[in-house]
Amino acid sequence: MEKGSLHMYKIGLVGGMGPVSTVDYYQKIIGGFQRKMPHACPPIVIDSLDVFSLLNLEENGRKAELTAQLAASITNLKNAGADFAVLTANTPHLVFPELKKCASLPLLSILDPVQRAITSKRQHTVGLLGTKITMETDFYAQKMASADIRVITPNSEQIELIHKIITNELELGVVTPTSKQKVLTIINAMQNKYQLEGLILGCTELPLMLSQKDVSLTLYDTVELHVRAILETALNEQFPAFQ
Repeated sequence: MEKGSLHMYKIGLVGGMGPVSTVDYYQKIIGGFQRKMPHACPPIVIDSLDVFSLLNLEENGRKAELTAQLAASITNLKNAGADFAVLTANTPHLVFPELKKCASLPLLSILDPVQRAITSKRQHTVGLLGTKITMETDFYAQKMASADIRVITPNSEQIELIHKIITNELELGVVTPTSKQKVLTIINAMQNKYQLEGLILGCTELPLMLSQKDVSLTLYDTVELHVRAILETALNEQFPAFQ
């Protein structure tokens, strides 16, 4: 696609995971694009899935079914003309290696720009907040370990609390001062205990609750970092072979 002097590849979003963060992705992609082209909009296709159905598959370890659903969504995006696809959530990236093998489009991982951002800050010990699955499985830790980055997660009781806030509140677009304070208390405890240098918001709904002004350590907003990578890819004159 040509928009003025800019070449633009069509972006495919596997959305609905959850709906509020999908809207956030959409608005941030539009906003980032219009900083370059104020009177134009980028081509975007969204295939919206049921976040609660996917969470059930993730929580019950049904990886093959999860991969199949995501792959089918990516095929829908391809049929709608998308040139590449992204998952608009962190937790489904637990099957990213398997998904890459069967996906009908090139995929842009959320983990890569997060790793690059932490490396650029020369940090080596960071915390991770997210859904229970994201915090308890090791897909983030494995990825970051390849760049000599240690990932620290909350204790089991704190994990349950954060997961409950995400699924019962943030996935529905609800943010309460009480829940925010509980999460900040957990962050402060982790920072003091482990001398954290940064914190990964490993759930795309967490930026609805937390921002850099809330904490003293470096905050890694995975939505913001992913969106930057999406725009860089979509605006690349020579389509990168990132799959």
